[in-house]
Amino acid sequence: MHTGGQDSDYCNPARCYGPPVIRERVPGFDPREFWSAELDQDRVLAMRDKYEAQAELATTSDPATRKLRLKALARRWPGSLREAELIGPTRVGERLEQARLAARAGSALGTGEAWRARGDSACAVLLWAHLHPLLADLIQFRRAEPESVSVAGLTRWVLADPTVAERWPGGERLADLVGDKLEVRCAYLWLAARAGLGLAELNGLLLARSGPWDRRASDPPWSHDEQSG
Repeated sequence: MHTGGQDSDYCNPARCYGPPVIRERVPGFDPREFWSAELDQDRVLAMRDKYEAQAELATTSDPATRKLRLKALARRWPGSLREAELIGPTRVGERLEQARLAARAGSALGTGEAWRARGDSACAVLLWAHLHPLLADLIQFRRAEPESVSVAGLTRWVLADPTVAERWPGGERLADLVGDKLEVRCAYLWLAARAGLGLAELNGLLLARSGPWDRRASDPPWSHDEQSG
């Protein structure tokens, strides 16, 4: 994994498309509910630990130690290796600073709107704090239900556990939001719907760049703004 992702031929969506447009993209999924909620302290501390681990990885040269740290990052925070590779060490440091600030502030930090008001780095920390558990749920579901690996199977699995269902509010509508193909992209689509973001805009905040991952023919129409195509 290289760590020079910040310099890229791909444009930053904030420059290419303008500021993200937050709006209700799926009827019944009001983004105000997402942005008005506070991020619990456990998730804040987890994000601080993640960015500290990413920063540590970037300075690790010993192959054996590096391998162990790569595995630890991937296991605890699914998606974090891709993030670190694409955003580069400078943005890792910026996000670490925001996560440490939030950890020190505790409950005084406020709602998702307060995170967003502090800029893209803080907003990315908040969004990843919600995305990592969703990605972990997908991994756990595939392991727990190898014979039912489908969106319908995921829906049943989510609704059967109140703790999991809290991370997928309105989970009975999963198929309506993400389609019938179960893949990692489902977690991104779900978060985009809850946050009222287009998929390209969400990826731009998470990964600090645009890329070929932003649009697929199978994506639901609600997930893209005309200008992000």
